[in-house]
Amino acid sequence: MKLNIFLVPSTDVTDLESKFETVGLRKIHESEQGGWRARFYFSANEEPNPIPWVETYADFFQGRKPANLIYFAAYTFRKDELLFVVTYGKSHFYVRPFCDHDFGIEMAKRIGNESDIKQTASKKFAGKKKKEIKSYTKNTPLNIESGESVDYLRAAIEAEMQDTFGKVGKFGSSMLIGAPVARHQIGSVLDVVGAQMQQEPRFKLPRTTVITDNEQLCLYNGKLVDAILAGDDSPEFAYDAHEVVGVEFVFAGDERYTLSYRGGSKRDLGEDGLDLAALRSYIADGQIGRDEILNIRVRIDNEGQKSYSKRLGEALEFVVDGENVMLSHGRWVRFNEDYVDQLNASLDGIEVEDTEPELRIIDMEEGAFNDWEVVQRLGYVGADKDFSKIKVAMSTPIEAWDLYKGGTAYAVKFGTTQKLGYACDQANNVLEIIRNNANTKRLNQKFTSYCLWFGFKLKRVPNSISDTNSIILKQKIDAWARRCRDLGVEPRLKFSQRS
Repeated sequence: MKLNIFLVPSTDVTDLESKFETVGLRKIHESEQGGWRARFYFSANEEPNPIPWVETYADFFQGRKPANLIYFAAYTFRKDELLFVVTYGKSHFYVRPFCDHDFGIEMAKRIGNESDIKQTASKKFAGKKKKEIKSYTKNTPLNIESGESVDYLRAAIEAEMQDTFGKVGKFGSSMLIGAPVARHQIGSVLDVVGAQMQQEPRFKLPRTTVITDNEQLCLYNGKLVDAILAGDDSPEFAYDAHEVVGVEFVFAGDERYTLSYRGGSKRDLGEDGLDLAALRSYIADGQIGRDEILNIRVRIDNEGQKSYSKRLGEALEFVVDGENVMLSHGRWVRFNEDYVDQLNASLDGIEVEDTEPELRIIDMEEGAFNDWEVVQRLGYVGADKDFSKIKVAMSTPIEAWDLYKGGTAYAVKFGTTQKLGYACDQANNVLEIIRNNANTKRLNQKFTSYCLWFGFKLKRVPNSISDTNSIILKQKIDAWARRCRDLGVEPRLKFSQRS
C-alpha cells in the first residue's frame, strides 16, 4: 500500500493537533499496532468545492450545479518520542509546517540504492543555474555536482529492504513508499523506519534547507544585528550586481550607494562604496533601534542603468559560526556536513600554482603589483585596466584579466574574503561573455588556464582554499571552476600574503 510518511518532532505534536482541529480533521478511529497508538483523522464535514467549468455551463444543469467533495485524512502513529503521520489527500499541506524536513532525505541515505537513481531535484547555491530536475535511465548511479543541494530523490530501494518498503521510494520532506503490507501492518513498517533512523547512512547527500521557522529567523537576525553593532567584520556586503540581462551584461564598478530609513534622513555614500563602518555611523547618527536595523534600505545607482534598492538583509552576507547557517540573498540557509565535505573535496581538486618566493608577501595594492618590475621580470604581462581585449555591445568597460603568462590568464585580487569573492564574480562574467560569443572582437591572447591569484590579509596563507572559513567564497570559487571546465579551460589558484 502507498504510504506517504512524515516525521513530526515531539515538540510540535500539540500544535499539529490544534491544526487538525482548525482545518476540520476529526478523529474517527483509535487503535494500537504493536505498541503504536494509532489515530485516524478524517475531514468528515468537507464543504463542496465549486467546479470552474460548471459555472460556464450553469444553465445546462437546470439549477442544480454539481460540486466536488475533496476529502482528506491523516493517520498518526505515536510511540514514546516518535510521531509519524501518514497523509492522504491534501492533509500533507497541513502536516508539512510541523514536520522534520530532513526526514525523507535522511531515510533515502539509509534505504535507497545510490546505484539506481530514478530522478533528482536540486538547486545550486552559487552560479546562474538555481534549480534543476533530472530523470535517469535504469541503474544510473547517484552523481551530484559540488555546490549542488538535493531537495528530492526518487530511487530504487536496497534489495534487502524491499520486502518492507517496496521497490522504489520518493524522498523529500516525507517518504513515499509502496510497502507490500496490509493496513494493520503499518506499525511494523514504522518500527523498521525507526530502527533505520539509528543506522549510519549508506551514502552522502549534500543538502541545504531554507530556514522558515520564525523563532529561528528571529534568533539569527539577532545574531546578525549583534555582529553589526559590535564592530564585528563577519557580516559583509554582497557585491553581486553582475548579471546577464537578455544578451547584455551589467557589471559592477561605478555604483553609488545610498542608505535610507523610513522617517529618517538619507545618506549618500558616493563612490566610496558600502562598508560596515559607514553603516554603523548611519545607524548611530540616526539613532535607529536594533529592531529596525534590518529595515534599512540600500539604493544602488549606476549611470546608464535603472536604479534599484534592496533591504539591508538582502545586501549582506553573514555566516553563523559553528551552526552551518548563513545569510545569502536575503535568506537564511542551513547546509549539512555532506554539502561542506563535497564542496571542500571539489575545491581541493583545483590545482594550486606555486608562488614565486619574491611574490609570497606583498605590501602594495593590486594596481602597483601588476605594474611592478619584479612581476614583469618574472615573465608576467600586465593587462590591468586594459579594456581592449573584450568588448560588448554596451559601453561598460570590461577587464579581461590582470596578468598573462604562458597561456594562463590571472585575475589578481588582494584583501578580505569579500573582495576575493568579487574577483570570482568578475572572472565568471568574463567566462560567460566568452561562452555566449558576446565578445565583439577576437581575443588577441589565447589562454588554456585561468588562475585566481589571491592576496590574503591573514596571518597565515591557507595551504588550500578549503581551509578558509568563508563558505560564500568557497561556493563562488567552485562555481567559477566548474564554468572554466565547461569551456575547456583549466582552473587554477595562486596565493600570496597581503601584509
